[in-house]
Amino acid sequence: MDIIQASERHLEEVLSLCKYCSENMTKNLIDQWDEVYPNKKDFLEDIRDKSLYLVVDNNLEEVIACIVLNDYQDPEYKEIRWGYEGENVAVIHRLMVHPHHEGKGIAKRLVRYVEELAKNRRYEAIRLDVFVKNPRAVGFYNQQGYEVIDKVIFRKGEFFCCEKLI
Repeated sequence: MDIIQASERHLEEVLSLCKYCSENMTKNLIDQWDEVYPNKKDFLEDIRDKSLYLVVDNNLEEVIACIVLNDYQDPEYKEIRWGYEGENVAVIHRLMVHPHHEGKGIAKRLVRYVEELAKNRRYEAIRLDVFVKNPRAVGFYNQQGYEVIDKVIFRKGEFFCCEKLI
């Protein structure tokens, strides 16, 4: 399995991955993603900004996971009293692993990969938000050293805002 930067030729595979993940969350009573978010426009912007990274299964020749790392902070983040008060912050968005490949350490590998990218780019902290009603994701980020700082309200409900100094 390789981690690569996404290009426009990967867009349909990423959308398909997102659909599988969204359906799996819904099946597990996690009403987080839908046709509004994340959408094709979001992923196309990620690709054009060179901020979308993919895990490609070399045997299957398919995209099985993805993550976004950029410096975009939602406006709601301005209301939070973060641990790191500087401006040099990266943000993780849209981490997903195909349901058939969960439990193999892929998400952990992706997070470590983008943490190294952030360090190399001289960021000093990484932030993210995670849906309160997605306990598996909340626990995962906690295990990776992300501290819950506060909560914000987005369209689908409450999200924990987390931060890790790097």
